[in-house]
Amino acid sequence: MRIGLIGLGDMGMYQARSFAQVADCKLVAGADPSAVMRNNFSESFPNATAYSSPEDLLAGSQVDGIIIAVPTGYHQQVANTVLNARIPVLLEKPMARTVAQCAQLIERAEQQKTLLMVAHCRRFDPYWTRWGKMVTAGELGTPILWRDAAARINNRGWFMDDALGGGPLLDGAIHNYDFANWLWGKPESIYASALKLNPSVSAVDTATAVICYPGGHQLMVSWSWGARGNVMRDIIGPDGFIQFGTGSTTPPAEEKGLYQYLTLSDRDGNESLIKVDAKPDMYVRQGEHFLACIRGEATCESPGTEAIKAVAVAEAILQSTRDGKIQTVTW
Repeated sequence: MRIGLIGLGDMGMYQARSFAQVADCKLVAGADPSAVMRNNFSESFPNATAYSSPEDLLAGSQVDGIIIAVPTGYHQQVANTVLNARIPVLLEKPMARTVAQCAQLIERAEQQKTLLMVAHCRRFDPYWTRWGKMVTAGELGTPILWRDAAARINNRGWFMDDALGGGPLLDGAIHNYDFANWLWGKPESIYASALKLNPSVSAVDTATAVICYPGGHQLMVSWSWGARGNVMRDIIGPDGFIQFGTGSTTPPAEEKGLYQYLTLSDRDGNESLIKVDAKPDMYVRQGEHFLACIRGEATCESPGTEAIKAVAVAEAILQSTRDGKIQTVTW
């Protein structure tokens, strides 16, 4: 199948390299207004044609599907252009900057009877889906608290522009919101508090949020792109907890690169190492699913109608940081 790519920056090129590993896939075209980005793309994919705009790509190359990996603030504009041409779309996450923009894209895709898939790659990640299945099977008991804290400095242009990227509580933690929605459904309440550690950026750079779900489950995210700090990720329940990585266990040296690891600890602290195949990774699996959807062989597992829900959570979090109030979610 012939695939085009709009947006040739870091994420676009990562998607390109992933799709190059997908069977029955030929990357035939890429578009970006930056000559530097186009040159990098052409060096990596000499058999593909590089264009300076989405319109030129659509006019110049025949494609079966298009990946869109432009800054989030441009998602609506570019996706509308492709959907109007009735070409299936894989749109990078977040789906768009606002819920209203997401809703308009869903409506356009329905009008054009065209696939709109959003790149919520964790739905295709055997690592995350493994612990997700353990949680839903009750192996940790109930309720569950999923904790995710991370801090790093991100000064990369549009990511920290409020209108274009929205900062870490939109662009980064969107994976967590989508996965928690997938596990537990619609949140019952959301509360968040923010700090501004980098006054030179317009987006919220540091915030902590608690998202409460039916059944008493909670997702706690505490992210900063304005300062350096540690990473802490675990899933805890009354009967045990799961941590990312190997815990106090040392895997055999011959397994290096073959697996990703989770560590399950019971109430007494006994650890069990869980191995998950490292290959193919979630991006390749996501690409395989996109092509299967285009061929009509699969029902899309990350459609726009699901992705809008993660943006709704992010929007509620950012609103809570502004007014200090508990929010409910509408989608």
